[in-house]
Amino acid sequence: MEEEIAIQEIDIGSVIIDTINNLCQSLFSSINKDIFPLLDKVVFIKKDIATSHLERILGTDPKTGLLVLANALLAAFVIYYSVRLFMSSYSGEGVESPHKFFLRLFLVAIFMNFSLTICTYIIGATSDITTFICSLGKNIFGKGVEVSFSSLMDTFAFQAGDKVNVFSLNGILSGMLSISSFTLIVSFALRYIVIKVLILLSPFAILCLINQPTTGLFKSWFKCFLSLLLLQIFISLVLLLSYAIIKETNVSPFRELLLVGTIMALLKSNEYVRELMGGLNITSNFSTGMAGLKSMFTR
Repeated sequence: MEEEIAIQEIDIGSVIIDTINNLCQSLFSSINKDIFPLLDKVVFIKKDIATSHLERILGTDPKTGLLVLANALLAAFVIYYSVRLFMSSYSGEGVESPHKFFLRLFLVAIFMNFSLTICTYIIGATSDITTFICSLGKNIFGKGVEVSFSSLMDTFAFQAGDKVNVFSLNGILSGMLSISSFTLIVSFALRYIVIKVLILLSPFAILCLINQPTTGLFKSWFKCFLSLLLLQIFISLVLLLSYAIIKETNVSPFRELLLVGTIMALLKSNEYVRELMGGLNITSNFSTGMAGLKSMFTR
């Protein structure tokens, strides 16, 4: 009788462990299957980010969208300069010469009204560099290989096998990988939205070049915009290196540990790029993210 009870207890314990493993395996595979293809779309931004609704909001000519407000502010700057120029003869205050001002006004007006085209060109150039780096995987690992989040996880799933044991080192690392990837997509979804907002602010940022005291706002905008775009070049290099290491490594715990390290490096990638050239700190922490936005305008 005691032996039967012991056997039942052992069976119940194994059933509980198998149930937990099956649930975690379903959760991990669901996260990896849905999140990593989305990461490829959110991280590697292309020229199609300037969709039709963004064009309608920003405007396609000086009489539509936000360009109406930007051109109105441009006219206000001209009035402000004219008043200052008129009063300088009485107050003795030094004012920029009309030739320099109107030359700058002409250039700012052109770049401001074509700001969407300029932003799209910069995004396209960044996307081309990223595509070139990712295409190196075909030359290194074979024609059928394309370096991306999806292919990286497909390789990991193929090498790791189907069975997941959450009470082992392999299972713990798989769980960390899935949870970290969820945090990663939240951070880069925020980056995706911020880039669109910066595109909408581009006419007003370029407008700030017309006056010397406001040029700092343009520099802050440009640093934020460029650093967020260059981030995907850094990510493509990390993915290429990680893909090479995983291809060469057959030791299971070490391979999963490298994958977790890759995700952690990607989570910190914006901080690395920001240390190099400045810009906006994109993070999944809301309070830290708002502090980054505040620092953008207080520089």
